[in-house]
Amino acid sequence: MGVALLSLQGVSKSYWRGPHELMVLADLSLEVHAGELVAVWGRRGAGKTTLLRIAAGLETLDAGVVRFEGEDLAMLSERAHARLMRERVGWVGRGGPRSELTMIDYVALPLLIEHGRRRAHARASEALRRVGMSDCAGQRWGGLSDGERALVGIAHGIVRRPRLMLIDDPTANLGVIEREEVVQLLRALVEETSLAVLMTVPDMPTAMRSQQLTALSGGRLLVPTPAPDRGGNVIDFPGAERSA
Repeated sequence: MGVALLSLQGVSKSYWRGPHELMVLADLSLEVHAGELVAVWGRRGAGKTTLLRIAAGLETLDAGVVRFEGEDLAMLSERAHARLMRERVGWVGRGGPRSELTMIDYVALPLLIEHGRRRAHARASEALRRVGMSDCAGQRWGGLSDGERALVGIAHGIVRRPRLMLIDDPTANLGVIEREEVVQLLRALVEETSLAVLMTVPDMPTAMRSQQLTALSGGRLLVPTPAPDRGGNVIDFPGAERSA
């Protein structure tokens, strides 16, 4: 598939809680290529958000290296990293805007400084239309359903037309139909634009709709293998204590 767009090699990260060290990620390696939708499945508290923040260069590492298009993120200056996040990486966290912005203002926000209000709004309208949320342009975050928030969040992530999008649990708290809508949208974006997407998910059915599936458990990424002797609908995660 060529050189990876995003590469994490030997990444380790721990936090201290009083006298106790909590290992969150342990010698973790992962690659994401252009035109690929990668899902990381894990329980709450497994370290999925930490993994995404490290992939974005927003957290320091205890060990390992993170590269974007071959460039070590740790070697970037603060200014260069900010430019990378502004121009080539879309970040979609779990929360929405902290102020009473309308959704078109929220989606346009990453573009305002460089492009001005008129052009930023035009691009924001295009992004909202692409995710099917044009009718929400004048609404505020508090008035949206969880499904609408997920789609507006994706619009916020793609408005800069990034090479890579990092999405934290976009299907959390959604029903089956809404989860499918979100995943279908992400797959379409990947296929249409060669966008690379790394997302974390809280449930296995959603993860299985991706092109590359891994599970985060005990700080390590586990790659599933089919279990044909168990009915064909079961996959095992080597090193884990559970199947799906």
